Amino acid sequence: MDGSSPVVAAASDGDRCGDSEKREEETPMQAGAVGFSISRLDTLSALRLNRTRPSADKDLRYLHLLWKPGELLQAGRSSPGKITPTRVKRMGRVQRNVGTVGKDLYAVKRLREAANSSEIETVQRLLEDGVDPCAADDKGRTALHFSSCNGNETIVKLLLSYGANPNQRDSLGNTPLHLAACTNHVPVITTLLRGGARVDALDRAGRTPLHLARSKLNILQEGESRSIETLRGEVTQIIQMLREYLNLMGQNEEKEKLEHISNQLQNTRTREQVDVVTDLLASFTSLSIQMQNMGDR
Repeated sequence: MDGSSPVVAAASDGDRCGDSEKREEETPMQAGAVGFSISRLDTLSALRLNRTRPSADKDLRYLHLLWKPGELLQAGRSSPGKITPTRVKRMGRVQRNVGTVGKDLYAVKRLREAANSSEIETVQRLLEDGVDPCAADDKGRTALHFSSCNGNETIVKLLLSYGANPNQRDSLGNTPLHLAACTNHVPVITTLLRGGARVDALDRAGRTPLHLARSKLNILQEGESRSIETLRGEVTQIIQMLREYLNLMGQNEEKEKLEHISNQLQNTRTREQVDVVTDLLASFTSLSIQMQNMGDR
């Protein structure tokens, strides 16, 4: 090795080939290295680009390509249409990722659709599969918004039990409670209040469950077609909503008055008696609103 250059010595050590044939093949490589002023490290890297014994022509070609990185990268690429194992793995990984995202997007969309169309079993299955109940569409509407607007109390309870946010707002600023109030779904309002909905966010116009109760009672007082069972049931729903509201507001004295009215309703036997309780509840609601307005001043 005394007569060989450091470049040839490094190549020989790296490839562990000490025979004369190897050295003869490396002689043009040495000249090429000197002619192109390639460093010892670059030449060794060039030799290692081909794991088999490189010929002199191939060595010079790789040395030449070291001066043109773009061509070297192009040379390392597979021919058009050829799919290497690495490319297959990469393509598979991308497809799996896209497939997962696509599946998730379809699932959350399907959850909103099922909630909107009152498909209880589908909603339950999707929630059990781990679909996010808080996922919103491009207008910020969640499954809870749709079910609250439609008045499906069962689905509302189901969504809340899986972590749906009762205070999540859509792009217009509406919470599920807003939509339930606008559509006069009293049982849903009661469920949302129990689920943690903020009572001060019932209506963007500043209305509270008291205002909604008064509106509902006015409708009941004007109607004549309802049976006594239906009327009693609707008044009971209003009382339940007000009970939750007063409980959240900490108005214990008002709660006691409301419970007195509730007891009277339970003892009714005729339509006239139910009407009396309805009038009494309407007066209670109006008075509570007046007291509330005075407190806000």
